[in-house]
Amino acid sequence: MDNISNPDFSNEHVYPSIMNRVQALFFDVWIIIGILMFLSSTFFEDYEGRFVGIKVAMFFVILLIYEPVASMTGGTIGYRTMGMKIRRFSDLDKKIRFSQALMRSVMKLSLGWISFLTISTDPQRRAMHDKASGTVVLNAKAAV
Repeated sequence: MDNISNPDFSNEHVYPSIMNRVQALFFDVWIIIGILMFLSSTFFEDYEGRFVGIKVAMFFVILLIYEPVASMTGGTIGYRTMGMKIRRFSDLDKKIRFSQALMRSVMKLSLGWISFLTISTDPQRRAMHDKASGTVVLNAKAAV
């Protein structure tokens, strides 16, 4: 978890709602499904139903590439569409490192919906995967 003192989070409006975060998650899932469908139709077109395991594995590989790389740039396409950005908890002006992005993605995938349950109880609306990776999600247009 974080061994860092909390930075100044005086503006209550800098944190997106759980609904915005879930909407961004669904948007990202549809992007990943679209990539997977494209790859499946391109590379596995002639193999009807024989490579289901490979397709499932490809989903998780794409997820573990898309999510960390996009998070390092400030947020996934879903987060950017919903007007959110991902930053370091210790320094809100800095984007997250690859190690943080990878940890965040692995924790999010491992914990699933359970991770989102802590958002409503945390003053900075941080999910379990945010706490584990030392990140925070902010509204992109909010002044910090």
